[in-house]
Amino acid sequence: MRKRATIVGALLAASLLAACSGGLSSLGSFGSKPAPAAVVNPDPYPANYRQQVATLLTTNLHDRADFRGAQIAAPALKPIANGQTQHYVVCVLLTGHNDRRTKAVVYLEGRPNEFVDGTPEQCGGAAYQPFTELIYEQPERNDRRQVGSGDPSHRDVP
Repeated sequence: MRKRATIVGALLAASLLAACSGGLSSLGSFGSKPAPAAVVNPDPYPANYRQQVATLLTTNLHDRADFRGAQIAAPALKPIANGQTQHYVVCVLLTGHNDRRTKAVVYLEGRPNEFVDGTPEQCGGAAYQPFTELIYEQPERNDRRQVGSGDPSHRDVP
């Protein structure tokens, strides 16, 4: 009997010591629950998206015709990677050479991460607006071709 009381006392002392030292973290201090960890938003709203996309397009597109009449939609949370996760997507409509192309800029952690062809799931219901910032970001015209060379691919593109 005395041996059992000694074991119970030792277990009680060990559990009190563990609770005081933080070993029983589920109890917190004095039996209260611990404060929940701060949740960090992995994908904040891209506030400066118009300028970021304009810079991205001038880096990736080199045909000035793609910039005329371009339109952009505001960022929207859309499913990415087979619908597993949602990220902000900015859709851009390019109308160069009488060809309509939809591009999507996928954001991760508030910055452009991917520049891909837009799918109907990503850009189908987008509300486009004129992309006026793109007028000032057009690529340089340092690729002037020889006029009259006969090769249509060497024309000067206005």
